[in-house]
Amino acid sequence: MLFNSFKFIFAFLPITMLGFHLLGRYGRRPVILWLAVMSVVFYAVWNPVFVLFLLGSIIVNYLVARLIARSPDGSPARRRLLAVGIVLNLLPLFYFKYLFKTLLLANWLHLSHATPHPILLPLGISFFTFTQISYLVDLAQGQAERQDFLSYLLFVTFFPHLIAGPILHHKEMMPQFGREESTGAPARRFSLNPNDVSLGLTWFLMGLTKKVLIADKLAPTANLAFAHAGKLDAANAWTGLIVYSMQLYFDFSGYSDMALGLARIFSIRFPLNFDSPYKATSVTEYWQRWHMTLTRYITLYLYNPLLLAVQRHRLATGKKISRKALATPGGFAAMVAYPTLATMLVTGLWHGAGLQFLIFGLIHGVYLTANQAWRHFRRNTAPAEQPMGILRLSMMAGVYLQVSFALIFFRSDSLPAAFGLIGDLAGHHGLGHVGSLLEGSLAFALFPIVWFFPNTQQILGQETGPHGFSPVAGAADGMNPVPAPTLLRSFRWAPTLRWALVMAVLFFAVLANLGTNAPFLYFQF
Repeated sequence: MLFNSFKFIFAFLPITMLGFHLLGRYGRRPVILWLAVMSVVFYAVWNPVFVLFLLGSIIVNYLVARLIARSPDGSPARRRLLAVGIVLNLLPLFYFKYLFKTLLLANWLHLSHATPHPILLPLGISFFTFTQISYLVDLAQGQAERQDFLSYLLFVTFFPHLIAGPILHHKEMMPQFGREESTGAPARRFSLNPNDVSLGLTWFLMGLTKKVLIADKLAPTANLAFAHAGKLDAANAWTGLIVYSMQLYFDFSGYSDMALGLARIFSIRFPLNFDSPYKATSVTEYWQRWHMTLTRYITLYLYNPLLLAVQRHRLATGKKISRKALATPGGFAAMVAYPTLATMLVTGLWHGAGLQFLIFGLIHGVYLTANQAWRHFRRNTAPAEQPMGILRLSMMAGVYLQVSFALIFFRSDSLPAAFGLIGDLAGHHGLGHVGSLLEGSLAFALFPIVWFFPNTQQILGQETGPHGFSPVAGAADGMNPVPAPTLLRSFRWAPTLRWALVMAVLFFAVLANLGTNAPFLYFQF
């Protein structure tokens, strides 16, 4: 089921909210059961057959988690069970997501003569697989508690994050529905909170507006450009790339807003997953702002273990791991370049099975390695001041161009198509004319918004905290507002009649354009 559909907005969501509110008077377990059942229904609307796979994955992981919890801390048995659990998660992921492309590659290399057929990919398989692997890893390391099945079921399936994230950590989700006696917190009242409903619905509608009125309007131009890669003049090629960069931005930003807003309706706080990435002044900062929970995940469960393995190997061979050693070419290559490039290659592969995704990951790995090299080897070791004015704008534009170049491989259907578009951008089929650029006028008009305007969470008066978001004083709690830039103060949301009218206009505009029900771009991952 899509968030941007009539049946979700006018049927599923109201029914889920009503059941949550009515069952809340009977305590925690009825509420958890209701949300878990409705989340499974949400998934089943797309393809009921894959519900069996989703539930099977959850049951297998839950059983493995029970076995891990029963084994002694640090024992070989616990490590073996963890390895088995990871393999059991990765095998179906490989089958659904990578087997077809692997067989095609084997045929191309004349290693096989099989006739592969495309395999339908279960929605959200990467997200719920990664979520469950991290829980098993943390449980094996003694950093997570064993959960009852109902709590675990809701943790994995809770519909706002099930399909495309954010990738939740168990410490963020489970305590919010946890047993009060185990946390020492006062008993939570499981019912709809008017303040959270107001904020959550506004957040959801802002994301829905980004998706329907911006991203979906840009999609036809972007699709047309990439469909004709290798045959475009430079003006049309650049227009298509810029339009796609904005389509992806507002599509994923819209989904992230909707996910956080939907969770907030039920008084659940999700971690921030999107924070104006085109405002970044380095690619390192870009990855701290784009798909933030994925960046956190690969850092915790891939980059850090790789770095630790490298450091242990260097110590075992008599080499140093100090900051001074890191400033040498050999130390930098081993302790920065290798784990960074390996991590980003896997990140590229996570997005898709084609070689173009590996190149996408490699490009970002090179970007990040170069950024770290600049920080480590530049002669001026004093902390850099925050860039301002023209310098900041030029740095943001530079990051945007770097990211957009990598998006060529991210979006293209194949390597030849990607290289074809690069040739088009270089003018291999002529320069074109200004009229071609006008087709992307909406996308060009969005640059001031993505570079200078406050983002959704700033407008709503939300700031990050250890458990997701907490309201900034004055946003919606009646307290005196904290000082804010003039532009931000002008856009600051409050539950007032003026804002209600603004959101009503946006809602009707969305409904008038809701006929296509275009899926979110990250659904394919």
